[in-house]
Amino acid sequence: MPIRKDLAKVFFSDNGSTAVEVALKLAYQFARRTGRSPKPRFLSLTGAYHGDTVGAVSLGHIDLFHAAYSGLLFRTDKVMAPYCYRCPFNRAKPDRADARTYRRCQWECLDKVSAKFEAQKKKGNPYAGFVFEPLMQGAAGMIPQPEGWLSRAAEIARAHGALLIADEVMTGFGRTGNTLFACHKEGVQPDFLALAKGLTGGYLPMAATLTTQAVFDAFLGEYAEFKTFFHGHSFTANQLGAAAALASLDLLQAPRAVRTRARLEHQFTAELATLWSRPCVGDIRQVGLVAGIELVKDWRTREPFPLEQRVGIKVCEAMAKRGVLTRPVGNVIVLIPPYCTTNHQRTKMVQTLKQAITSQKL
Repeated sequence: MPIRKDLAKVFFSDNGSTAVEVALKLAYQFARRTGRSPKPRFLSLTGAYHGDTVGAVSLGHIDLFHAAYSGLLFRTDKVMAPYCYRCPFNRAKPDRADARTYRRCQWECLDKVSAKFEAQKKKGNPYAGFVFEPLMQGAAGMIPQPEGWLSRAAEIARAHGALLIADEVMTGFGRTGNTLFACHKEGVQPDFLALAKGLTGGYLPMAATLTTQAVFDAFLGEYAEFKTFFHGHSFTANQLGAAAALASLDLLQAPRAVRTRARLEHQFTAELATLWSRPCVGDIRQVGLVAGIELVKDWRTREPFPLEQRVGIKVCEAMAKRGVLTRPVGNVIVLIPPYCTTNHQRTKMVQTLKQAITSQKL
């Protein structure tokens, strides 16, 4: 799928939740105004997490975060995410490698996506939008999508007239490899691109929702029509955040910085491979400079540790005592090295994880 160079319009805000909220509101009104649907409905992935505002929470499907607010939310649908390591359709025996590389399946997960779109179409109200984190789902447990999944899923959504809403709050700005945005690694250009964290390097609040001229035009009209996008708050596009973002983008796109990130990713991959020596390591999932290491009772069976044992938390606490701060998602240890990580820090990060695992006698 070729990348279309048409994300020409930007709505600035100050955090990732709001960036997604803006995309959702725009898509909702666009679907109504263009006659696509009088009651727009949205599809996201199992385990989705897109933020803490009401619209973003409505797109989420993690009960731990979202169940308490169920009475406030509007209903959205979910479809199977491509969790290769624990996929019921993966017929491959466990191996000492990323499950995406040795999986045996027939893309049944994509069949589920197609079936979901078809079922909604038969109801007479096709989905207005498909919302996803490209290449890597964060809060779901660092779930990476196998190569080709995103482009095929996007093609299915496009074929059914759905808008593509890409949440790149975590994956954007070079985090997933040799393109600035994760979507572009698979040639996918969304209709909405939600950005935040990496925009200022984390120094000041700043976020953005990019969209197309077609969406922008749906909010133009005579004053009396009141077609304006009625959304905004005091710190939208604040000057300090904008200045920090411009400086950060200059650094991010400098040739030297691009080469440094590529070298760091290559070295990070080599360091992570040493973790296979630990029998409790079931899967190492890496996309660019994002990694999730899933700890299990037995790698030969993929048997998980009961969450009540707090294995992930204990390992991260042991790492903190050794000078490395990170967090778990259940039994998955998250490693996301900053772009300025030195060779010593990179090695210490992975070696400390090894030591922490050993200290817990896993």
